[in-house]
Amino acid sequence: NAFLKFARVGELTLTPTDLNFVVTEFIDFFASEAKERRVEISPHLDSDLPRVPLDVSLMRQVLMNLALNAQQAMPNGGLLELQTFARDGRVHLAVIDNGQGMDEKTRSRLFEVFFSTKPNGNGLGLPTVRKIVDAHHGWITCESEPGRGTRFTISLPPAA
Repeated sequence: NAFLKFARVGELTLTPTDLNFVVTEFIDFFASEAKERRVEISPHLDSDLPRVPLDVSLMRQVLMNLALNAQQAMPNGGLLELQTFARDGRVHLAVIDNGQGMDEKTRSRLFEVFFSTKPNGNGLGLPTVRKIVDAHHGWITCESEPGRGTRFTISLPPAA
């Protein structure tokens, strides 16, 4: 199923959307899972955010993949921050955890298909995230340090 989703990412329907609404809806959906894993969700959403062209179901998949990765990086619980902001004519979404973090070698391979550091991982989660973000004419970056957590930042163009 994960491979089929990965292969089909090119089929998307973009609609001008309030990214904050999608993030808030996701937080509501994910809250009980996070609470069960002792993960506190802290949203910081820019109230004056331009709309972005989104395929909402695919953006939910991006949020789920990033949140699950963050949760796995915090096996004893922790803090998951979701931030939205506008800068340099683009709209940004940051997903930040205070988990285990990654070294440079791991970070350099994150978006490779079938690369995983997890015993049961299939290596499709982050490549799918990147493919979805690319299909939205965006880009994704990752900053991380061992023991200091990880920050994924997605940059999207505003709606015309």
